[in-house]
Amino acid sequence: MEKILVKTGIYSFIVSFFLLVIFKKREISDIDEEGWTSYTEIPYSEYFFTIFRYSVIISLFAVLFMLLYIFANKTKS
Repeated sequence: MEKILVKTGIYSFIVSFFLLVIFKKREISDIDEEGWTSYTEIPYSEYFFTIFRYSVIISLFAVLFMLLYIFANKTKS
């Protein structure tokens, strides 16, 4: 059981990190009242820290889900 949980945690972290690097934008666009659009770029340190934070949260949810799945299957048999 521990081996499955560790693998789930590692693989979900790696996959979510790569997907967030691909799909999370580094620039933020704001539209003011007059219709002007301004773009702000997030610094790389804040960008990667945010991606790391979201990856850890996703990984914890994946491990929790797998733990619940394992306990549900043990009670059925």
